[in-house]
Amino acid sequence: MKIGLISISMHTRVLNFASPIHTVAFQHFLEKHGIETTIIDYQPRYYGKFDIRHPLFFYIENPYKNKERQLTALKEWKDLFYLQEKRHDRFKAFEKKYYTKKTPKCYTHKTLNQEDTGFDCYICATDVIWKRNKVTGFEKGFFLALNAMKGKKKIAYSPSRGATGYTIAQEKEFLKLISDFDFLSAREKSFQEYISRITGAEIPLVLDPVLLNDVSYYREMMFPPEPVHMPEKKYLLIYIVMERPTELVREACEFALKNDLQVIELGQYLDHADLVEGVRHSVVYDIGIEEWLWYLDHAEYIFTNSFHACCFSILMHKQFFAGDRSGDKIDSVLELFQLSWRRLLSAERDSDRDRAMQMEDIDYDAVEAILQEQRMRSADYILGAIHTLEQREHQPILPNVNDILAEYPDTPPDPPETVISLDEQETFEKTKIEKIKYESRILTKLRRMAGKAKRKLRR
Repeated sequence: MKIGLISISMHTRVLNFASPIHTVAFQHFLEKHGIETTIIDYQPRYYGKFDIRHPLFFYIENPYKNKERQLTALKEWKDLFYLQEKRHDRFKAFEKKYYTKKTPKCYTHKTLNQEDTGFDCYICATDVIWKRNKVTGFEKGFFLALNAMKGKKKIAYSPSRGATGYTIAQEKEFLKLISDFDFLSAREKSFQEYISRITGAEIPLVLDPVLLNDVSYYREMMFPPEPVHMPEKKYLLIYIVMERPTELVREACEFALKNDLQVIELGQYLDHADLVEGVRHSVVYDIGIEEWLWYLDHAEYIFTNSFHACCFSILMHKQFFAGDRSGDKIDSVLELFQLSWRRLLSAERDSDRDRAMQMEDIDYDAVEAILQEQRMRSADYILGAIHTLEQREHQPILPNVNDILAEYPDTPPDPPETVISLDEQETFEKTKIEKIKYESRILTKLRRMAGKAKRKLRR
């Protein structure tokens, strides 16, 4: 059975260290169990004509409508111009070295609708692949819903929806998209419960692919940064993504000052180096995945708002603290490993400036026991799904999806820009449920009235 893997990799608007490595980690895990796969080089619609090596050029040619936002983007990418080139090239080198097998050509939404790639089975693998983009909508390539995948066997491993929820109209579209999978799973507990609730199927919670492998696998690939970026002494590592939680950075610097630690921050906010006086604070951007892993593994402490940095902190048995991040993916992984107490919520910042100092160290014996159990469950799911599909034909998990959709109230399609939060989704779900119950009661009442009328006529 020829298997194609599809996930987020290099075709993103930010060079996120996690994107290539979770794909590599998943392919390696399957290879270790005798399963050969090919990574499908896929460019999502939302990527458009973006130039990831030279974002500055892209924003000059495709300016934001908001002038302030445009000026900020131009300044940021001008300052990072050569650093971005170097980081991009490191990412490409990693991909070339560690992607065991990859399609020779890059596919798009259009080409996957026109060409058969020759795979018998497709697996969409992890991270925020099931988020609805406010411009392009759901990315059908990540839902294995393009013409090349029609009638083929389909597995979803550890998908996430990110920080956004779905409206009723979006939920109906989502149900239709997932109905053709043979096997479904989810990475976050709330998403697992949500899919189980709307489908009526038991959906397993599985680990992110990076947690499927032993830490020794990653230690074999890591290497130290260039001498100019080498730490001068024991250090605290800051790694923040997507958002700019200045208070978390400030708190980390104050923690480092009290513990006589250097601060190394891996990110694009070069001005953070001057945030707290008296702290040796270096901001490093022009590195690759291998150096990123090295920095994580050799840090005394880690302050982060990154889901994958939390995962690697757990793998590497690091003392870490997780800051604010929209959505619930960090909360989900912390809860799974009984580490919710390592969360640093910004609302508590002023009330206890020394809270990180007062925390006990993590007991990694207990965490490791949970990891081994969850790793076994996740392995059983994906290996079991693949071996089952080796023996049978494609069987959609929701063959009755139209019956399920018939129970929903009629709703017009949402405007493309409609985006709601997870909290707002709860309101939509309650509204939807109440509306369905109300309509059901009215229909029942009308049927009874019609029945009585017919009986009277017969008399």
